[in-house]
Amino acid sequence: MTKIILVRHGEASASWEESSDPGLSNLGINQAEECSSILLKLDDIDNFDLKSSPLKRAIETAEKLKIKLNKNLLIDPAFAEIPSPGVSLQNRQHWLKEIFNQKVDELEKPQKNWHKKIISEIKKIERPTIIFSHFMVINTIVGYVKKDESMVCFYPDNCSITKLNKSEDKIHLANLGSELSSKIN
Repeated sequence: MTKIILVRHGEASASWEESSDPGLSNLGINQAEECSSILLKLDDIDNFDLKSSPLKRAIETAEKLKIKLNKNLLIDPAFAEIPSPGVSLQNRQHWLKEIFNQKVDELEKPQKNWHKKIISEIKKIERPTIIFSHFMVINTIVGYVKKDESMVCFYPDNCSITKLNKSEDKIHLANLGSELSSKIN
């Protein structure tokens, strides 16, 4: 059995409509530090490979654990956030909210290709791996494992830790990470 851990990046310093690649906010830096401390407590942490999306907020989250373990961090574009070609920065938030309500088969070609690449790459993992990534990437993988065709089936919080087990070509959900808390006004 191969363990795969999905970590959502810490809080970004800017929203999706303010920056295409923000780093972590001060809170995000603290979340990443706390997350790395939690991951360090795993019995077999030294056996894990570390992968990250190429986006700053994911890399900065991963760096905390990378430094503590003195390990390499593989940057893997397959685990980057959902592509939004042709969508202006100002319209990205609205566009993303529309994606939240879609099924996988309703996606446009760039997003379908992105979705297929994520599933293809997760299936190839043969060693214990921690992947530092994004809300939509984690939803893609969790949706695939749960056989849920919705684009959003889970609301992972910043630095949420979701655990999967892979045996042969089957992937099983061991534990969903913490979810975003909602406010009722």
